[in-house]
Order: sequence, then structure tokens, then C-alpha cells
Amino acid sequence: MSQSLVMVAVRDQEHVDELVKLACQLTKGTGAELLALSVAEIAPALPLDADSEILDRPRKDALDRAAKVAWDTFGIRARTRLIRAREAGPAIVDEAREQQAGILVLGYHGRLSIGEILLGSCVQYVAAHAPCRVILQIVPHSASHGSAWPDSPA
Repeated sequence: MSQSLVMVAVRDQEHVDELVKLACQLTKGTGAELLALSVAEIAPALPLDADSEILDRPRKDALDRAAKVAWDTFGIRARTRLIRAREAGPAIVDEAREQQAGILVLGYHGRLSIGEILLGSCVQYVAAHAPCRVILQIVPHSASHGSAWPDSPA
């Protein structure tokens, strides 16, 4: 697998900076491209192509922040990509495969909810199925207050 692409999965603006900085450090000196990805999880009751700015706005804001941090801090022009899916884990893995990512950076807040215990977590899914190396950035509990996907990319 080529390491010419570092992909960073972002969700909330509060965690973007640290994830993007780590991803940029991995690209520095290697000539690797940076792709910031965000997945808007759409409830089963709605079609994936539902026309609603409210569904995408938080993810777009996170991607805008990612591009700004990459440029302002490292002078790296990050590509951004927003996708919609029912579940973030499979969507992230599919995108990493399609983009031929060499490294995937994810945030993890380390909390387990009952849903994660019963159904598994996004991070566990990605770690088990990613076609590339996965690097986890641990988000401290104090910096995380339930806004990330359950046990998922911050």
C-alpha cells in the first residue's frame, strides 16, 4: 500500500486541531498528500441524499477547520471530503481503500457506552478492516463531552 496519502477522519471542530496537526507531521518531509475526511451519519429514516444543510453543516465546519489548520500551521493544502453514510466505520474504511491511503489518523475518546459494548465501535471496526496503517490520537476525557461518534474519530 502506498504511503503517498495520509487521511485524517474528523468530526467535531473541538478535536480537529490535534488530529490535523498529527496528520500533517506524518506528511511533512515525505511529500505525502493530506486528505481530511468527515462522515455525516444519516439516520435510517432519511434518504442518504436528503437535501438538508443541517445534516452536513457540522461536518463542513470541521473540514473547513481542518484545511485552515493544515495551511496555517504547516503550509499544507489539505484536500477535504464529506461523505454521507449510515455508519461511520465502514464509510471510513471504504474511503481509505478507494483513496489508497497509506496512513489513517483517527481520534478516540476511550469511553464505552452500552451500544458500543453490544454493537462494537467505529474505531474497532476501522482498526480491524482498514487497508492501511491506523494511528489513534487519544482525546482526553476532559476534552471530550459526548460529541464524537461513539468511540470514534473525534
